[in-house]
Amino acid sequence: MLGKLMRSTAARVLLATLACLLCVVSSSLLPSASAHNLGQSYVYFQIREDAVSTRVEMPVKELDEVLELGLASKKKVRRGDIEPHIEQIRAYVDEYLTLDCSPLACNLTFQEYGFLNTTFAQFLTLEYTLEGFQTTPEAIDVTYDVILEQLPQHTNMLLVEENWMTGTFQNESTPLMIFRQPGQTQTLDLTSGSLWQGFSAVVHLGVIHIVEGIDHVLFLVALLLPSVLRRRDDSMWQPVGKFSTAFVYIIKIATAFTIAHSITLCLATLQIVQVPSRIVESIIAASIGLAAVDIFYPIFRGRSWLIIFLFGLFHGFGFADVLAELGVTSQNAALSLFGFNLGVEIGQLMIIAVVFPVLYLLRNQQFYPSFVMKTGASMLGVMSLYWFIERAFDVNIRVLPVLQGLF
Repeated sequence: MLGKLMRSTAARVLLATLACLLCVVSSSLLPSASAHNLGQSYVYFQIREDAVSTRVEMPVKELDEVLELGLASKKKVRRGDIEPHIEQIRAYVDEYLTLDCSPLACNLTFQEYGFLNTTFAQFLTLEYTLEGFQTTPEAIDVTYDVILEQLPQHTNMLLVEENWMTGTFQNESTPLMIFRQPGQTQTLDLTSGSLWQGFSAVVHLGVIHIVEGIDHVLFLVALLLPSVLRRRDDSMWQPVGKFSTAFVYIIKIATAFTIAHSITLCLATLQIVQVPSRIVESIIAASIGLAAVDIFYPIFRGRSWLIIFLFGLFHGFGFADVLAELGVTSQNAALSLFGFNLGVEIGQLMIIAVVFPVLYLLRNQQFYPSFVMKTGASMLGVMSLYWFIERAFDVNIRVLPVLQGLF
C-alpha cells in the first residue's frame, strides 16, 4: 500500500515538473508584444549619458494621404519612391514635432531615413539627434501632431526605447505618452531613474534570458537528469545513496559552467575575443545533444566538469550576443556586465532549485532511469539535432512555427 502511494505521489510530482517545463517551452515559442498598429505614429527616444537621439515612425499610407505624395497605387514603397519627397516630409515633421528643452536650447538634427515593414503597415522612419546643449536636459516638452491634425482618428505615441537609468532597453511596445488631440504638449522627465534601478533591471534581464532561453535551460536539464544516479559498469544506472553525493556533483558542474560563461561573456562584451554568432549558436545546440548522448553512452567518462567548462565558454558568447543586441553595455559597461551575469546565475540557480529536488525524490523509482531519464535524453537529442541543422546550415525547417500554432 505504501509503495503504491509512493509511486502515485512520484508520478504526480513528475507530471507537475513536466507541466512547468512545458510552460517554459511554450512561452519561449510565443511572439513578444510589439507596437506598430494601424492608424498610429510613433516617436522613440534613446537617452544616454551624454546624448539624446530620436526616431520618428509614420505609416506610409496615412502620410501619403496627408501630403498627397502619389504613392497610393504602390503596395510597397521603396527608397526611390520616397526620395523625391524626403525634403517635403522632413519639413512636415519639423512643423508638427516640437521639442522644447527650456531653459536649455535644443534642436533636432536629421541623420537618415529608412523603412519598417510590419504585418499591418509600412512605416517611414526618420532618425535625428537632439543637439544644442552641453549637459542632458532635465526634461523635454513634446508636442507631436504629425498626421493627427489632418486625420483626427489617428493616434500618436511616445516611447522611451532606451534609458539605462530606468532599466529600459529595446522598448517598442509600451508607450509612455499618447497624443490624441492636436496641440497637446506633454513633458518627458529625464531625471527619473538611478544606478540601482538600472542595475536591478539588468539583473532581471539576465534572469529572464536564462529562464526563457530554452536552449540554455535544456542544456542544464540534460546535465541534471543523470545527477541523481551513478553508473555501474558503464551501462547500469543506480540511485545515489546520499543527497550530498548528488549535490556535490551539481555544485561542480554549476561552478564549471558559471566560470566558463563568465570568462567569455566578459571577453566578448569588451570586444577582446569575437566568435561568429552562427558558430556559437551551433555549438550551443550541439552541447545539448552531447550531454544527452552521455546518458546513453559514457563519452565524458569522469571529465564532465571539463566538458561542461568548454561548452560553457560558448554559452558565454551566446549571452554576450544578447547584451550586444539589447545595447545594454553602451552605458555603465562594467555594471551592466556584472548585473547581467548575476542575473544569469540567479536564473540558473532557480532552475536547479526547481528541477534537482524533484529528480532526487524520483531517483529510486524504477521508471526513472528507464523512462524519465532516457526518454528525456532522447527528446533533448532530437531538439539538439533540429537546432544544430538550422543554425549550422542556415536553413529553416519550420517545425517550431507548427508547434507555436499548437500552443
